[in-house]
Formats: sequence, structure tokens, C-alpha cells
Amino acid sequence: MRNISSSTILDDSTIVAIATPLGVGAISIVRLSGREAYGIALKLTHRENLKARYAHLCSIYDKDNTPIDEAIILYFPAPHSYTTQDVCEVQCHGGVIGAKAIMQLCLCYGARIAQAGEFAKRAFLGGRMDLAQIQAVSGLIHSQSLEANKILMRQLKGEVSVFIGQMREAMIELLAFSEVNIDYSEEVEEDYKEAMSTRLEQLRGKLQEVYEISLARSDFINGYTLSIIGKPNVGKSSLLNAFLMYERAIVSDIEGTTRDTIEESLHINGALVRIVDTAGIRQSDDEIERIGINKTKEALERSNIILALFDASSPLDSKDKEVLEMLKGYSEKHILFIANKADLPPMYDEQVLKHHLCSYPKAILPYVLKLSVQTQGVQKIIESLKALLSSQAGNGQIILSSAHALSCLKNALDSLSQAHLVLHNGELELFSYCIRDAIESLNDITHPYEDRELLDRLFSTFCLGK
Repeated sequence: MRNISSSTILDDSTIVAIATPLGVGAISIVRLSGREAYGIALKLTHRENLKARYAHLCSIYDKDNTPIDEAIILYFPAPHSYTTQDVCEVQCHGGVIGAKAIMQLCLCYGARIAQAGEFAKRAFLGGRMDLAQIQAVSGLIHSQSLEANKILMRQLKGEVSVFIGQMREAMIELLAFSEVNIDYSEEVEEDYKEAMSTRLEQLRGKLQEVYEISLARSDFINGYTLSIIGKPNVGKSSLLNAFLMYERAIVSDIEGTTRDTIEESLHINGALVRIVDTAGIRQSDDEIERIGINKTKEALERSNIILALFDASSPLDSKDKEVLEMLKGYSEKHILFIANKADLPPMYDEQVLKHHLCSYPKAILPYVLKLSVQTQGVQKIIESLKALLSSQAGNGQIILSSAHALSCLKNALDSLSQAHLVLHNGELELFSYCIRDAIESLNDITHPYEDRELLDRLFSTFCLGK
């Protein structure tokens, strides 16, 4: 495995940041890490010592020895702390003034303001956690659902790290066999090559499965976007209001009432779903309405789920056909066809909709869902969405949550594919080269070797104080 370069040696200068959002609240936390953290905490409190891992109730004094707050002080000595350095936390009263004043005092006593993600970066460089675990921490901070938290907590506990370690060890065994036989490649029996090929394909299959599952589950972690589409007056805004259980969108009998997209969020089965009510699809000379329809198309592009509404109480017309035509470009989306106003005498051609529905392999239901939004039929839609989201939850599978990890895994898969090709040609030197590349790509998921610039970029998405 590659070593961390000298440019990434753990910095022991003392950093400080407010680790909680600024604003009125019960407490604010000011966090210190580095060689002077303990000394600065003593200066703030006028104490001679602090007991490790003990909550001290102390007054905080300014440079004129005037008390400015009362706080809980916690001291975590190196190396048994988050950053593996001396860490002190000041839990003061919530509010903007107190926390900022304490941080300013820390700066006067020799600390510097921490960069975004610098505490986490020090935890990584100090060996407290690997990169996969650190990125799970970042994911937990930005998590939008309880189910995403469960996936990220498994990663934080080391599930991904253990898996990557197992795959890496298996590749090293293949590499060792190849290295031993390079000088005798012409004498290596075909049975051995086949055995190596079989093991290689097994490894590649496991990694490919994780890659595909991680891509498929990324929406569950980051949240889903659901667009409601249909012709004017089909019930889109009524459906949005029914989801939210209050009158968010204006509902009227006038076509074109919704001219812009309206977005709201709710949680369904533990997952965040952003619901987009779109403008009605129809040919129009109204410039504003045409802009709204273009925004509808943009919403469809970024949606994972589409609810296509049709009016069960009237025959399918040219506007419905425009909707069906527009949907043809989104066959990879999860889609649900809904016949609204089913409490009225049916007038639509259900067979036409069924025929179109067959073109969507990811259809949420294999049939047209009949309901009336006005009579609380929305519960049927929610039940269908719950079933879909439950199937996306992961069910204990290994899931990579960051774009960095997925990119590294893709590079490893590409290297293994190349290794498979050269192995059949008996080119063991090239085979070894490809396996080394795959191992290094896996290393980059948990223990990357890069210069300070790239590490700064990896941690820049973290918030201050983390």
C-alpha cells in the first residue's frame, strides 16, 4: 500500500471553530484541537488542570479576568480523541455573542480558525478513521432520511473498510501467484490460468454487484425527486395538496393556472421525496405558459419518479397524447400511471394507457392506478411509493455513499477487466500491472495517497468545526 507523503504529515498547530450552527439555542460548542488546546482551555477557565473525559462546570473569563459565560469544559488528551490530538470542547450558552467571544479569545491565545473539514482531516491523517468512515460522517451530517443514516452508520462502523480489505487481500494473492510465475509464463499450465481466471471473475463479480447496488441506492441516500405530470386540470395541484395535507398550490378550473413548477418535500418510508407540481402539458401561444412547460421538461430530467395523471372521466385527447409523447424519453425512470377522477363515470381508453405502460421497465405498478384525489385516493399512491422505496433501502448490502468511492471502484473494475483479457493471452507481466492498479484504486477508497491539495479538496465539503 502506498504511504502518505511528507506533505500530509499531521499538523499539530492549534485550530478552533464553532461546531454548532450560530443562532439562539440551548448550547453552542467551541472546539479546539492541537498542541496548545489544553493550555488555552486552562487560560479560558483560570483552572490549574482539567481531568480527562470529565465534565467541568467553569466560568469563562476574558483577558480582563471578567466572567463572560458559564460553560461545560471537556478535555480529551491525545491520542484518544477524535483528531488523535489534544481536544478541548467548550459547551457554552447558545447564542451568537458568547460562542464568538470565546472563539476570539482562543485566537488571542494562539489558536487559528479551522478550515472546513480540518478536524475530520486530522482524524484521517492521525489514523483515527479511514476515508470511507470519514465520508460516512460527512454523509450523516447532510443526511436527509433515517434510512440513509442506517446505511451510513454501517459504513462508519467499518463495514465498507472490512469489505475493501477482503477484496484487496484476495487480489494480492492473485498478484503473488502471477509474480512467482512471470519467469515461467510459458510453462504455467492452462488449469492454473483457468483457476486464476475463475477467481478473478468472482472478485470482479462481487465488486460489480457493490458498484451497481451503490448507484441504484444513491437516490435513497441523497433523496428522490418526484414529478407530477399531466394535461391542465387533470388534478396535479390537487394531488400535491393531498400529499402535503394543506393548500399549497392554487386549484381552479382555469387551464394554465400552474405556470411554474412548485416544489415541496416530505418523508415517505424514511426517505426524503421532493415533490414537483408541474405546469399542464398543452400547446399554447402564451409565452409564460411555454416557459412553464419547459421547466416541466427540466423537472422530468432530474426526477427519479414520475406520476403521470390522466382524467378517467373524459376520453384521451391530443393533450394526453402530448404527455405520452413527452414521457417516451424517460423510460428509465420509475413511473406510475394514474387515472384520476375515477369516482365519475369512466370515459377514457384504459387499453391505450396499458399499451404505453408496457414501454416502462421500471413502472411502479404494471397497471393503471384508478383513484380520486378528491376522495382521499392519494393513500393508494403513497402505499405504492412505500413499496418502491422499501425495495431501494439496501437490506444490509454493502453500499458506497460517496462519488469519490464510486469513482475509485469503477477504476478498479476497469483494471480487473483489462487483467482478464491479458491473462488469457498469457501476459503475466501485464496481468500483474493491472492487478496492482486495481489494488491501488481500492486503497484510494479507504487510504488514499495524494498531496495536500487533493486532500483539502476531499475535505472541503465538510462544515466548519467538523
